[in-house]
Amino acid sequence: MSKNTSLLLVASVLFAASASATELTGTPEELRAFLQSQTRTIVLRDDAEEVGSNDVAKITLVIRTKERELALSLEANNRKRDAISAALIELGLDSDDIQSSKYSASPQFGWFGSKPNSFEVVNTLVASVNNPTLFQGVARIADEDDDVGFGGVEFEHSEKDAYEKKVRDKAVNKILEQASYFEEKLGLRLKAVSFNYGDVFLAPSGGFQYLEEVVVTGSRVASAEPAQAVAVPSFDEVIYRASASVTFEVVVEDS
Repeated sequence: MSKNTSLLLVASVLFAASASATELTGTPEELRAFLQSQTRTIVLRDDAEEVGSNDVAKITLVIRTKERELALSLEANNRKRDAISAALIELGLDSDDIQSSKYSASPQFGWFGSKPNSFEVVNTLVASVNNPTLFQGVARIADEDDDVGFGGVEFEHSEKDAYEKKVRDKAVNKILEQASYFEEKLGLRLKAVSFNYGDVFLAPSGGFQYLEEVVVTGSRVASAEPAQAVAVPSFDEVIYRASASVTFEVVVEDS
């Protein structure tokens, strides 16, 4: 490609990018003088995608106990929580994978009288598991105890921060490849003057439909089928998407 043709292509690209209807005409020397007399910029944009996998499931177990006295109900809840925690550790979880919440208590009244006839205490345990086998084990522990139910589940990607950086870097690198291409093909030099990227968009997995229903209702789901037949635990893939833009100043080299 000749130098004259390169200059004409530069003018075409610049004015297309600025959405101006003005037509540049003149000799190559006149075009060069015009470009050198004004600052011209172009904006290059691109996006990127990275695919990871949800590898951690945080399962909430709700522990409910009811006794005639509040102290007795609290004691019963403590015993139940400790027993569930021990069962989870025996299953293969570390103690750091089990988080306990604060208690909540509510008096239960009968049809007559102003004094409560019992107290219900509620506590939750959140168990973090990283494979379907552990997931099923936690579900089995809850199924075997009438005082324990599912409170919900959230799937997470343990490398979320690393993947967000990775997808941003990928979008910027694609822009730099564009810039290098234009520099080579059009015989110009691009100098980056500003940079912007949007938030990383996370397309989550399909989730666990049975437990999502429990989250909505806040109670066990009545079903003639066992829980395992309703849905199977799944650690689905998660997609990270990011976009970026870089503003370049077009530097016209002296002949």
